[in-house]
Amino acid sequence: MPRHQLSSEKILIIFWLSTHGEHLMKTDQFQPQTYRLLGGPGSPYSLKMRALLRYRRLPHLWIVPSGYLGSEGELKLAGKGMIPVLQYPDGSYHADSTPLIFELEKRHPGYRSVLPDDPAASFLSHLIEDMADELLVEAMFDMRWGAEFDRTFCATRQLQGWLGVIARPKLDALVAKFTSRQTSKREAMSTTEEGYQLLASFYIATLTVLESMLERTAYLFGGRPSLADFGLYAQLCQCALDPSASTIMRSCAPRTFQWTQSLDDASGVDGDWVPQSTWDPSVREMLALAGRFYLPLLRAHHHAVESRTESFEVVIDDLVWRGQAESYKHKCLVWLQREWAALAPEDKAKVQPMLQETGCLDYLTIVLTGNKPVPDMSPR
Repeated sequence: MPRHQLSSEKILIIFWLSTHGEHLMKTDQFQPQTYRLLGGPGSPYSLKMRALLRYRRLPHLWIVPSGYLGSEGELKLAGKGMIPVLQYPDGSYHADSTPLIFELEKRHPGYRSVLPDDPAASFLSHLIEDMADELLVEAMFDMRWGAEFDRTFCATRQLQGWLGVIARPKLDALVAKFTSRQTSKREAMSTTEEGYQLLASFYIATLTVLESMLERTAYLFGGRPSLADFGLYAQLCQCALDPSASTIMRSCAPRTFQWTQSLDDASGVDGDWVPQSTWDPSVREMLALAGRFYLPLLRAHHHAVESRTESFEVVIDDLVWRGQAESYKHKCLVWLQREWAALAPEDKAKVQPMLQETGCLDYLTIVLTGNKPVPDMSPR
């Protein structure tokens, strides 16, 4: 080819730079450094972080380390005891998805943020995401490790994803061990059948809100996904795969099923936040679920941890839920209370009536944590 002629590939590159290069140069938050996300199949928080990194267009690699938690390898080297683990470009390892998301907002301010510009909306988004992280996950976990056919499918596909090519007898032995561990965790969530009934009710109620929302908008706070949307996505993308949970979703919420597939990679989505006057009704409906199910549960965990008792008890919808108290849920309530307290009076005034009407407000008053001090939220 003569030197003055350009290949079609080079012509396409020049065209792309001519149309996008100016934007990249003007966007000073654009960072070429690459993150490494160490996560695994079946881990909702891993997939939440991957979807968020994709949406924010932050350069990253998705790594499924060989083995799984407790095995030798990079996850053990990272020393976090959980997944996902995000390795920063400087080589350091960090964990805990929600604090990581807030930290990424500081590292890349203003670049396709998932926090609404309105501080009040940002707080509500965090509250809804927290509900998904701490309660919707339990509904997912209950269905995943309840019936035998769920346990068999979910354990097999997760370990196959972690371990890759493996002889069937060895896989079967690991599946049995993994299933035993996970079912023991499920039993600790509730010692009453009524607790599992509440989780089932919460799952159906969440699907109902989202299925209705998708008649009007794709996301809770406007034309772009917020922290809340990614929190919901994380658990529901697993419910879309697990047999029992998927059967329910496909039956009563088929649009929500597709929503989880679409939000897995929203790197091409561009949209705006909308003002409070045009928020979709689903925002209020999600807060009503928080006031009805989630915040009473959080406070029960908080009281149990503060009183140094191993179990909690709470009555929701006239059903008794008892289970093992969790220190992380204790922290979650304190972090939400601190965030609410830090809002400016004019920002609180915007959403205080809605929080009062949905039964959330009383739970957001700061409670002293003398027996169990809580540090500020930050990645581990």
